[in-house]
Amino acid sequence: MLSKIFKKVPAATIVVPMILASILYTLSPNLFKFGPMTAAITSKEALNAIIDITLVAVGSQLTIKRLRLALHRGLVLFLSKWLTAIVLGFKFFKLFGREGFFGISALTFIAAISNHNNALFIGLIGDYGDEYDVASAAITAIISVPIFTFLTLSMLGVADITPTSILDLAFPIIVGIFLGNIDKNFCDFLFGTQKYIMPFLGFVIGTGIDLKAIFNGGIAGIILSVITVLAAFVISLPADIFINKRPGWAAISIYTAAGNSVIVPALVADLDKSWEPYANLAAAQLGTVVILTSLLVPLTVSVWIKINEKKS
Repeated sequence: MLSKIFKKVPAATIVVPMILASILYTLSPNLFKFGPMTAAITSKEALNAIIDITLVAVGSQLTIKRLRLALHRGLVLFLSKWLTAIVLGFKFFKLFGREGFFGISALTFIAAISNHNNALFIGLIGDYGDEYDVASAAITAIISVPIFTFLTLSMLGVADITPTSILDLAFPIIVGIFLGNIDKNFCDFLFGTQKYIMPFLGFVIGTGIDLKAIFNGGIAGIILSVITVLAAFVISLPADIFINKRPGWAAISIYTAAGNSVIVPALVADLDKSWEPYANLAAAQLGTVVILTSLLVPLTVSVWIKINEKKS
């Protein structure tokens, strides 16, 4: 019964545990804090540790043999996502100014479309991708941290950059690349660990998602979620199809928002006090985007793949 449900849900190994954990967390935020062991596995530190392990596994797949194709796929996705964030962010800022429209500020809009949940991307790879897609996740991981959003905001004249964040992200990937290239057994072993760690990663992500954020973010958060997913079709999808010569599902997969996007408004407000009035509402709206894009993107990917299968 359970296996049948998993087969019907896109990226089920990460999405189902995430939804389950988010429901439990919403109903009882202290449920996972009745002892040090449960508190540890659901903590922010645990999430970062599991992501580090995942990035080591991802980096290990970037072997010299796969380097050219993996770099090509990953860079196309990375650069097309960045270009989308810059182009759409610039147009939004020019058209609507700082306050934006329908309660969606320029800060919220840019933070949503420039962010990416690389863990969910890796989960989707397990269902639909190949070894080159797995290796390309070492490149797309760059989009998954606030530094990428800061860089985009900085280019548009909003925030400063902290270079240490780049090193912090790069280190586990570099370790993985080293291990994967010195011994093929490491490469094969670490590739196999990913499918086992995905449910735990999804669960830990879910313990940080309060479903009430959908109501706090309001209609504006729902609208922004839809816009974020549709942004994939502007530049990234055509780039993945015509440059990478791929079906395009990977391009859609990078248009989620990671949980760390929620902290971006507060960090930007610390750098630029003029953004303080927007910070709380922006955080609530981004919380909605995190939840809904985590559900909408796997669904959109599944539908897109079925459309392509019918065409072929």
